[in-house]
Amino acid sequence: MQRYGFKMRLKDDSVVEAYEALHVDIGDEVRAAHTRAGFRNYSIFRYGLDLFGYFETDDAEAAFVRIEQEPVMAQWWSKTNPLMETDGTKPVFTPMKSVFYMS
Repeated sequence: MQRYGFKMRLKDDSVVEAYEALHVDIGDEVRAAHTRAGFRNYSIFRYGLDLFGYFETDDAEAAFVRIEQEPVMAQWWSKTNPLMETDGTKPVFTPMKSVFYMS
């Protein structure tokens, strides 16, 4: 099992409420897509405009490939991506190095 942390960032203060509202209930289809792709124990935390995500998986690279193949994700990302800092098409996604773990 791999533990995976990452950082993303919202565009500006005007989108915080919309981003959080979308995540109050992501819906069964989006949740199931993540499960099928191999994401477990997935959380996103916000500090100001910075978002910090964490999930567990057996293979992070394979999970990223599988989630992109899920049809419902195109709909989901059409709602979330406009709220994020992007590289033009996708949110800027920065993997984070694990420096401590306690089970």
